[in-house]
Amino acid sequence: MGEEQKITGGIKIVVIISVLMLMTTSLASNYSGYVVLPSYLAKINAMDFFSVCTASGSMGVMFVLPLAGVLCSKFGVKAVTLFGVGLQILARIGLMFTDFFIVFIVLWTLNGVGSGLFMSTPYAIMSDIVTVEERPKYYGYISAFCAIGALAGAPVAGAVLDWGYINIAMISYAIFAIIPFIGLGLFYPNKKRPSPGKFDFLGVLFLIITIAGVVMWLSLGGKFFGFISPLGLLLAAMGILGAAALVITERNCANPSVPIHMFKKPSFRAAFLIQMLIMAYISCAAVYGTVYVQQVMHGSSLASSTVTMPQTSIQAILSFFVGGYIGKNFRKRFRPAALLALAGYAIALIMFSSLQPASSMMIIYVATAFGGISQAIINSTIAPFFQIDLKPEEIESALGMFQFGLTGGSCIFVAVCGMVLNAGFTLNHVFMLGTAFCAIALVIGFFCFRFSKTETAKKPAAV
Repeated sequence: MGEEQKITGGIKIVVIISVLMLMTTSLASNYSGYVVLPSYLAKINAMDFFSVCTASGSMGVMFVLPLAGVLCSKFGVKAVTLFGVGLQILARIGLMFTDFFIVFIVLWTLNGVGSGLFMSTPYAIMSDIVTVEERPKYYGYISAFCAIGALAGAPVAGAVLDWGYINIAMISYAIFAIIPFIGLGLFYPNKKRPSPGKFDFLGVLFLIITIAGVVMWLSLGGKFFGFISPLGLLLAAMGILGAAALVITERNCANPSVPIHMFKKPSFRAAFLIQMLIMAYISCAAVYGTVYVQQVMHGSSLASSTVTMPQTSIQAILSFFVGGYIGKNFRKRFRPAALLALAGYAIALIMFSSLQPASSMMIIYVATAFGGISQAIINSTIAPFFQIDLKPEEIESALGMFQFGLTGGSCIFVAVCGMVLNAGFTLNHVFMLGTAFCAIALVIGFFCFRFSKTETAKKPAAV
């Protein structure tokens, strides 16, 4: 994307607002889904499969996130983005009219596919229309609008549920998609990149085999079949062999659908792994925290929708400032701030682990307040950190893979939690497991959030 293609003036402002609202749409759809899903499953007598459904939605996202860069290059960022938004809305509408669990889980997976198609594109579009030096600041704005989406999406869905309009609650987030549809549709060109070769269908096939094998083994094992039963071993083998074939195929492919070569870059490798691990906090707070309030503390849908309200409020406020502040002296300020954020996740989950049926909601609110501070810091700074090693043409693929780590971490953690709950453990044990995940992320960050001597000569978000 050459300099002559840069968007300026009033159109740039409109596109920036559209990008921010696109991220709001993404988070509003996710958080409203967390609130609505338990009620929908209860309506069709399938609440026992809550973890399975949650994992299937994440699996849908995982199918397409690593392909984001390839798809955007072939079809254009705008086309992929708007198609993803539309697909998710259509899948949600379909969910409103089915009482069959198999159809429900297929549509919930398609809902995840739509989400995955536009989850990482706000960062790619923003990197195209702002300068390198501005990225930490504008990524901070994206983080703030993430929080706004979560802050608005969950309570609106919860209130509509309590009023008795369950179908409307499923689609309530769609109002946020109006501005992105109009703004990007009219004012952002559908930019494509020249493709270096044929589309890598084999890589896509091995990716699907790997994800399906691992997720189904973790989430369905112990309920539909034994983990070491013939079917269980078949799924486990499918995941392992699919992963091996994926690595071999993509390593030798000139135009890989899954750009695993990104893992050769130390900053990306560290950021990817840490992002996977800290998704344990997001899953515990937004998914299992909501379920805990509804089913253990016997709170209303509206009350459960407020679980992450302190988190999203603090994240929305801090994100307007933290990216710009750290970006002014990125090399010096990034590491201590990021380590503080990782510690905040662990502290929050320790508090969740202490919950009892008669506990005050204030414990949850204080815990998610710590999470909000952590989210504001990580979302504003970790992407500029790993972009240090990237070339401009690698950004879209790297962001797609990074978001894959985000959703992959959530999918795997939720699947493991399903296994834990199926074994007879409680939600408090799930929160303890999440604490362990975040503690490991803190240790990795301590050793890996460093800049090499060659990197110190570069600007904070240089690519």
